[in-house]
Amino acid sequence: MSGGGFAPDVLPPLPQGPVGLPSPLAPPNALPGANLMPGQPLPGQETPPAPYSLALPQPGLGVTTLQSYNPNAPALLILPQVTIGERLTDNANYTATGRIAAAETRLLPGVTISADTPRLQGVLTGNLEGDVSVPTTDLDRIFGNLYANGHGTIVPDKLFVDARSNISLGSTVPGLGFTSPTLLPKNQQTQVFVNNISPYFRESVDGLVDTELRYTFGTTNYGGNTAGAVVPGSAVTNSLGNGVLNEGTFTAATGRNFERALSRLTIDASNFNSTATTRNNQFSAYDDLEYRFLPEIAALGRIGYQSIHYPFSPGATFVGPTWLVGGRVGLAQNYGYLSLQYGVQQGVYGFSGSAFYQITPTMTVTATLSQGISSPSEYLQTALESSTLNPYGAIVDQYSGLPTAFYNPGLGLTNNVYRQHLLNVGLSDIIGYNQYSLYGVYISQQSLTTPTTSTPTKSIGANFTWGRSIRPDLNSSASLGFYNTSNAIGLTNTASVGTINTVTANLGLNYLLTDTVTGSVLYTLSYQTNGAAITGNAGNIVANSLQFLLTKTF
Repeated sequence: MSGGGFAPDVLPPLPQGPVGLPSPLAPPNALPGANLMPGQPLPGQETPPAPYSLALPQPGLGVTTLQSYNPNAPALLILPQVTIGERLTDNANYTATGRIAAAETRLLPGVTISADTPRLQGVLTGNLEGDVSVPTTDLDRIFGNLYANGHGTIVPDKLFVDARSNISLGSTVPGLGFTSPTLLPKNQQTQVFVNNISPYFRESVDGLVDTELRYTFGTTNYGGNTAGAVVPGSAVTNSLGNGVLNEGTFTAATGRNFERALSRLTIDASNFNSTATTRNNQFSAYDDLEYRFLPEIAALGRIGYQSIHYPFSPGATFVGPTWLVGGRVGLAQNYGYLSLQYGVQQGVYGFSGSAFYQITPTMTVTATLSQGISSPSEYLQTALESSTLNPYGAIVDQYSGLPTAFYNPGLGLTNNVYRQHLLNVGLSDIIGYNQYSLYGVYISQQSLTTPTTSTPTKSIGANFTWGRSIRPDLNSSASLGFYNTSNAIGLTNTASVGTINTVTANLGLNYLLTDTVTGSVLYTLSYQTNGAAITGNAGNIVANSLQFLLTKTF
């Protein structure tokens, strides 16, 4: 499939940082865009419903297999691979003082799997990594990375099941920004395991109403560095707490026969069981409404009731009405739209909505705005449930297409529960064989768990990425990211750590030596102010690394 066609041979490697941006180590035969002529569309991509849509999504949405790009491919593709490499760094301990240079030998056996049958569609990509560091042998480590997304049909048109899994490196360190946790020493790393499975039943009545009854079971587990600061008088664990989610959801939406007045009723009950302050029970019942004056102009609203109880974080408990009011201008399938509503969700007042605009035939801008109450452990489940792996290896939200952050890298992983407002913006363009993307994020999070501060933690970041297909067997990428975090309270401290600025840069080159062997070179720079927030040593942290990698696919 490589060389003359534009079908990828393998799934792209997984994102390396806390935000699901594409890996700079994606070989040319993993990118469907590597051999595309300018303006040629990507194959096999279903268009998801717009975020403002009240219609139920099609079963299996968000699962795009390798077979989607090549209908002649076998129904099941299992592609083992192994990567060997060497990483040279001038700051192995990632500290502001006492910098130590080190060489790290890396071994990464892995596999990509793609299944596309009438009853099962799914993708899985992952690897196990073992690193040996010289002279810093105390930094030797073993960890894993995996993303899987699958959809099964049990009874056609009636009974289905979705399953997703993510294994990645995280950190309790605040202010990480776009820096990869792999650059941190292992005593600052946290292995994160998130899984969920969701069987559901669908029934439609003559185009009048579409219903869905869904059960979701999810688990969130942590390994490695999970210890936190001791909070005096705390009745719960001071380490990252594992969690188990049980959730039942009934949804009833107006069917295809309704074109002007639309409705979607949601009744949801959930229990998130944990030994930490993230434990909670929630019940929600609300109706989303839309009235279309014209196809391009509509009034939007929500009315309902919510009951949220956090026994160890009483400040996050809320019982009362939920409502939204607003409107939409434009259509997603045309040049763009703006959907905006104001109201209260989970007891939090603010704006929510989304926007999309096609500036040119190849340039688009996308934005989402939301608010609510959540914790990093719960957000891991929410992010995974709506995620998908896009053609370029980014883990994105399947509705907006924006990169998914499984936790806020400004705060790091914590047990706290937050009142939060989130804004995500993405700009992308394709010019010839060049791909450009700009991603921005703004997050305001007020801790509702002891310890608290009078002002929220605010995070703002932007990352620019440029990728070029130099030849069918050669590609390159460059990225520059900036992240600012203020007033962060991490897991390992009980007071605000002040302001942290983080700059991250990557420059990579990937070359197909043969159809199955890829050579890669990657340079990475990370610069952080306020090193005391990271390691306790005052000063700025600077870390340079240079990697040489060979990947063989079998």
